Amino acid sequence: MGQSWSKGYVADLTYSHGYYHELAPGFIRYCLLAQGLDHLGGEGADGTYHYCELGYGQGVSANLHAAANPRGRFCGTDFNPDHALFAQGLAHQAGVPARWMATGFEELLDEDLPPLDAVTLHGVWSWIDASARHAVVEFLRRRLKVGGVVYLSYNIMPGWSAEKPLRDLLWLQSELGNAPGDSTADRIRGALDFAMRLRRGRAAYFEQNPRAGQMLDDMQRDDIHVVAHEYFNRSWHITYFADLARSLEPAGLQFAGSIHKSDLVGEVAQRARACGLEDLRLNTALRETTHDFILNRRFRRDLFVRGASRLLPAERDARLREVAFVLLRPANAISATVQTPYGTVNLDPATLRKIVQVLQAHTTPVTLGALVEEAGLSAMPLQAVVSIFTALVAQSQVFPVFPDDARQAAGARTWAMNRLIAERARHDDVLRYLASPVTGHGIDSQQPDRVLLASWEDGAHTPQALAAAAWAAAPQFWQAQSGSDDPGAARRHLADMAGRFFEQVLPQWRRLGIAQVGDACAQAASVTSPEAVAANASSTLEAAA
Repeated sequence: MGQSWSKGYVADLTYSHGYYHELAPGFIRYCLLAQGLDHLGGEGADGTYHYCELGYGQGVSANLHAAANPRGRFCGTDFNPDHALFAQGLAHQAGVPARWMATGFEELLDEDLPPLDAVTLHGVWSWIDASARHAVVEFLRRRLKVGGVVYLSYNIMPGWSAEKPLRDLLWLQSELGNAPGDSTADRIRGALDFAMRLRRGRAAYFEQNPRAGQMLDDMQRDDIHVVAHEYFNRSWHITYFADLARSLEPAGLQFAGSIHKSDLVGEVAQRARACGLEDLRLNTALRETTHDFILNRRFRRDLFVRGASRLLPAERDARLREVAFVLLRPANAISATVQTPYGTVNLDPATLRKIVQVLQAHTTPVTLGALVEEAGLSAMPLQAVVSIFTALVAQSQVFPVFPDDARQAAGARTWAMNRLIAERARHDDVLRYLASPVTGHGIDSQQPDRVLLASWEDGAHTPQALAAAAWAAAPQFWQAQSGSDDPGAARRHLADMAGRFFEQVLPQWRRLGIAQVGDACAQAASVTSPEAVAANASSTLEAAA
């Protein structure tokens, strides 16, 4: 706002330091494979692929993925130089060989880049102007390989129909109702105050659109950086799916599937059946647009491909059996109830219990083929098992591990990245995710646990030693964490935290290769396969005999 070089995109308030698992190569690849599409396998003996993130923000997702996926060659751009400096600094300090540029999408067309296997845009499309969207499509036309995949998230109608007029009014007031030199933050506060006057005065718009009032309340509670980037860019482009898909046709892209949680867990399919749509042969554009009306959806997460590499059903099932899975949470935290933005979906608790018991019993990822045998699910249709796993992946309870990624795990740069993040946690809570060399994606974490991880990596491998080392490294941090001025109380609080770290956090982080880095790569490369299950059963029988 006010920066001509940014073309109306907020530039004086930086973007948040969030992480988005939907951008992880393994997540995208699994969602495609579950639908019978074979992409992101890479080329050559080492399976190298080229991945580009457009509009990477602070570069948190970008850097964690670059650190944790050694098969990938990562690059990306963000027009904001503050974002680029942060992303470049993070990569440099962790020794991650990625190329993070600071150019607009129009200028990116002239950059010397390799043909790309994957291009991702999260929270970009709806917030850039028409010329930038045209440049994105042209970039995809020029740079995306045949067989390449695009991840695109964007605002969608009809879910915003009640709130869009409010956003437009707020934008208009911020442009015309403030002094020319006002900062973006001041403009936003002025616009929100203006809207609140209308609401308190019982303006008919708010009386007849309660969701608009709820949106206004949410905006006043949210961090102003989030509000700025969500609502106060000049462009706020909201479309229907059919129009979005049509705009990507010049790049040769076709819809491959939605990876929104509501689709992955089966909620959309359930509601479509309830509407009597299962017997109608709707084309893709009409079907997906109709799904958005069924949910009154306001945000989509979609995959598009430039040429679909379709597998035969038997090939798809064989590939899925080779994919391994690992728990992201303790077994007692896995729920059969999946919460989505639009409702809930319940998984079969008995089947889920069997799956979780097998995964919990192993310290390494377990292939789907081995799990089906070990859990006694061989009589169950494979698709039914895959549907449960897809729902678990969608809600970040388990994560897929592909065999070629596991074999290359030794090249991951996760130790250096996590060390950097852990040491920073002694001073602030900005970077909340750690990189897993096992899964190739980011793991959410609590600030005290990251501080303890730094001392763990320094060799404090008992609860007592960990508490002593953590106190010596950051006494002021632990004093503040305890909420007490008494150093003795603070140290007792730290001892409790160290015990919890050993009992609850460390086992999970070892399974994910985050802690005890010395064996993480071997752990990532080791998966339990059907052959291992058979060998184990054979040895057990021999011992019994």
